[in-house]
Amino acid sequence: MSNPLAKKTIAAIEAALDDDKSSAISEIIQIIQELANKAFSISISELSQLIGRDPTITERVISAANTMGFNPSGTPIHTISEAIHTVGFEKIRNLAISLMLAENAGQSLNTYEQREIAALSVCSGMLAQRLATESGTSVDTELLFVCSSLRNYGKLLMSTFIVDKYREARSLALEMQDDDAFKEVFGLTPLALGRYLLQSTNLPKSIMASLREVTPEVLERSVSSADDEIMLMAEFAVNVSSLAFDESVGPEQFNAQLSDILAKFSRTIPISLETINQAMIEVEEDLNQLNQLIGVSEEKGGATSKLKARLAGETLPQPPASSIVKRRQRPKTVAEMDSEERAEHSAESYQKASEAISSKLVPGSTVVQKEMYESVIKAIATAIDIEDCLVFMREEFDTHCFSARFGIGPLFSRIKNRPVVAPEKRDVFSICLARREDILIQNTDTGKIKSVLPEWIDNAGKVSSFIILPVSQNRKLFAIIAGFAMGKSIELQDTDLRYLRLIRGHLTTLKEMVEDRSITLM
Repeated sequence: MSNPLAKKTIAAIEAALDDDKSSAISEIIQIIQELANKAFSISISELSQLIGRDPTITERVISAANTMGFNPSGTPIHTISEAIHTVGFEKIRNLAISLMLAENAGQSLNTYEQREIAALSVCSGMLAQRLATESGTSVDTELLFVCSSLRNYGKLLMSTFIVDKYREARSLALEMQDDDAFKEVFGLTPLALGRYLLQSTNLPKSIMASLREVTPEVLERSVSSADDEIMLMAEFAVNVSSLAFDESVGPEQFNAQLSDILAKFSRTIPISLETINQAMIEVEEDLNQLNQLIGVSEEKGGATSKLKARLAGETLPQPPASSIVKRRQRPKTVAEMDSEERAEHSAESYQKASEAISSKLVPGSTVVQKEMYESVIKAIATAIDIEDCLVFMREEFDTHCFSARFGIGPLFSRIKNRPVVAPEKRDVFSICLARREDILIQNTDTGKIKSVLPEWIDNAGKVSSFIILPVSQNRKLFAIIAGFAMGKSIELQDTDLRYLRLIRGHLTTLKEMVEDRSITLM
């Protein structure tokens, strides 16, 4: 994992998982880890002990195992071992996971996001099972439950241990694709996080294969293996469950967005809208039974209340205010700022450059010229909101010419290191060379200005406004800073003028100290 942000996320999650004293570690995360570490080679005795560590879960598993749905023969079950022998190993394992997920979903002590992802996990697993049964696939439905639930494992970890960042990613996802939003905030997707943390366990290859990313290429080709079928069905179930739980999707948009998911998976999972609706009805009933087993009321059973509202075509219950996903407020552009905001923005932008230079004005310092000028360029470009900013320096072997030595933007890329400024050019820059005065051109379209535009600016085509700032020492000009705007006019305030004088004063002092050898220039 080469991404530094991804490494930081993984380290934070691993540290939280290793902290036995952390109250945030939920039982479901512990049981998934232990089941994963021991894989599906875990013995009946080990599974009995693992479930039996929690008397409450033990009682609920045995209670469920005695119901007609699991035990139609009516054979009395008193222990976990008896339940495994009567009902089946995989079914009891998945029942334990379902009960713990449902319990997490109903615990008010957990964050809303953690409860939501716990509910999403169990719903995804159940929905995948129901859809597989309805579609008549030969895929092992108990294996499919585990694979579908584990596709949410990364989100369960993020929402449990780094909930503030998780909320930030969800907010950012309103502006871009979900995966891109999580990569920006965490450095990796939730699926990649879950896969990374589970790959060091002994999970069977079939389960690890189900945790792959579903790419557009995979969706376009025919299903060629059982692993692909499980992965696609798991992803499909997660997509549908996520949509069903999304409070921002109203009843009038739900069917349209559900149809989009169907269309996306149409080549690989040909399932009808009616089949999905029927499967969701059955999942809602299954979740109701789970909630009854763990003693969670309908009001606290967020998943069932959401599915019930969704199936009835009603608006979903809204989350608490702290968990409502809001679009991040777009920062104001410089043009949108009032005078006070603009002054504050300018001061903040220039301050770093000013401090970067002034901190080096100490005898004995070594200064990297490129870093100094680039800090000035970035500060000016940010403060006055321009795309291109360049610094022209005297040519060493032809001192009457100036070349673009440092800069940002496409214009700099075009003329980099070219001696395009010289007194004989008879353009606006030669005027600056002669007068050593600041020049601000706010509109390049006026006739008089067009006559003195250098060819290299005119050829750029989009420059609408520009500023030229000479930097002198003892009335001898040694550098020119120039900023260019595209499609707008450069507007300067007193704050800009004050800092531009200050920064150029620092650059002059720097040159003087280099010449008297009290500072080394690199």
